[in-house]
Amino acid sequence: MKAEIDFWLTNETVPATSDGPESKQEARTESPPPVDTPPAPPTPHKSACHEEDTKESKSKKKKEKEKREKKGAKEKKEKARKEKQSQYIETEGVTTPSKEELPASLAATPAVYKLPPMSSYRLLGENAAVKMMYETRTTTSHMNHVVISVIFTNLTMQNVKQLEFNVMDSLTMKLLRGPGMSQHDPVQVPFVLLPDSQNEGQFGFQVDNISMPQKLKGTLTYIVKSDEGSSQDKLDFRLTIPCSAYLVGIPCNGDAYTKLLTSGQLTEKYATQFTTLDADFAPILAKICFLAHFTVVEQVETSASLYSKSIYGHHVCLLVKQLANGALSIDGKSTDSMFLSNVIDDIKAILTT
Repeated sequence: MKAEIDFWLTNETVPATSDGPESKQEARTESPPPVDTPPAPPTPHKSACHEEDTKESKSKKKKEKEKREKKGAKEKKEKARKEKQSQYIETEGVTTPSKEELPASLAATPAVYKLPPMSSYRLLGENAAVKMMYETRTTTSHMNHVVISVIFTNLTMQNVKQLEFNVMDSLTMKLLRGPGMSQHDPVQVPFVLLPDSQNEGQFGFQVDNISMPQKLKGTLTYIVKSDEGSSQDKLDFRLTIPCSAYLVGIPCNGDAYTKLLTSGQLTEKYATQFTTLDADFAPILAKICFLAHFTVVEQVETSASLYSKSIYGHHVCLLVKQLANGALSIDGKSTDSMFLSNVIDDIKAILTT
């Protein structure tokens, strides 16, 4: 960690028994009984009985040993199962592995922090009848596509049907519509909202540039059906997509991280300092990772190295430090200066509002 921080600064940022011979001879010799005395009972064959008892004892001990071995194996398996379960931290609404099994080349240095209950859904629009919450989903397998997940909630006691979702296209972002549809046509929402219920719809967008955040105007039209009849209404909204929404938190180990920093690829830098709402470093780090899609490479007390990658392949490396005066310092490196500065501005907004 010290090497990485120095880099930022240099760049300005029971044994068996047997009868003896005497006992055998005594067993074979019989003394004639007196005339008036009945004959003595035959002497039992001690060696045969002893041998049979020994076999039964060995068999019993063997069974007990096998039973103990099976019990021990079962207890060991149960212990391993409990240890595996303990590798997960469960939080309200979020379950995250604290010891994620990754290849050695990708395993990140574990950080000591617990993810607080959080959600990435934000309010999109709301009126007396309908409420919409949304989040942006991305993947590195689709370079120029994002998916907006919208949760529609019916706030009335009537059915809400024929929902149509539309967003005005911008020069760099377009709503994916069906074949033969124009840029002005809305997308049909394929379900009816029952009274006091909710459902999720997903809408794809094509993105041609990720350096700038997007703010798109949109409208939801719908029909409310009641006993008295049906009425049509609409809900206008503004869809905001920050640059950090285009990031995917990919694990990166310390060696790969150092190699990336010293490769010369990350030519652009951006740094800032600000005061956060949270005084502790742990929730600050958790919010950056969860809401801005970063992973922890290494953490030492109140400083951490973070990594992420955009859907367009931009590497983003951050050095986050909590200063003695309580302020937070962020130094970043990437391949696109505008994208980097907007991502750090997103983090600032997350931690200050």
